Amino acid sequence: MLIQVLLIGAVSGFIQGLSGFAFGLIATSLWAWILAPQKVVPLVVMGSLIGQCISILAVRRHINVTRVRPFALGSLVGVPLGTLLLQALDMTVFRLIIGLGLVIYCSVMLCSMRLPKAHDASPAADGGVGVVAGVLGGACGLAGPPMILWCSMRGWDVLTQRATYQPFFMFVQVQVLVFYIWQGLIDAELMKLFLWLAPVIMLSSWAGFRASLKVGDVHFQKIIFGFLLISGLALLTPGLRLAWRALG
Repeated sequence: MLIQVLLIGAVSGFIQGLSGFAFGLIATSLWAWILAPQKVVPLVVMGSLIGQCISILAVRRHINVTRVRPFALGSLVGVPLGTLLLQALDMTVFRLIIGLGLVIYCSVMLCSMRLPKAHDASPAADGGVGVVAGVLGGACGLAGPPMILWCSMRGWDVLTQRATYQPFFMFVQVQVLVFYIWQGLIDAELMKLFLWLAPVIMLSSWAGFRASLKVGDVHFQKIIFGFLLISGLALLTPGLRLAWRALG
């Protein structure tokens, strides 16, 4: 199982370094097959934070604190609510939630050119998105979908989007880890697994960051969303089968 966990971490780290997002989406969709939710989510948060420390180098000069602030303030409300939900999740429900979320989110993002734009959205709207992202970050380790979707709707270029959501993700991840430690979700066994993962994620994120200098973001993101859509459908299948049997 360790080899599988490390391979998933390497792939997820590389893609995060390349695109600035998707570590949690990819790692969660794959780790959900072999680990319990209470282990998957803290690992995703810790791994994503390590990867962000590397991949954020690509946008560090473009970070605008004023633009990030409303999202960050919203997360202060959302994260505590989300962390309370995690311990109640069971494996089947977890897979169904992640699978359904991936299918809906990736379908929307693959058609994102047709989405309505919110060029003149208020800071309050940004803060509301921060609340939702904080809840998902605390409950599933997946603060990305609402933020990336909203940033694409704001009409910002790719560099501005990355310079907004990457520091936000780091802020959320630090909050989430504080709550997980307080709740006792991060134990010695989990930390031992993470110590194996950390160097793998750092190296793969660095490799992805270097590759990002040569690869176009837009085409690559469409490939990633296509892969995640397939992963979401795969996660939904056994969960829906079990649910059908239970109803029958």
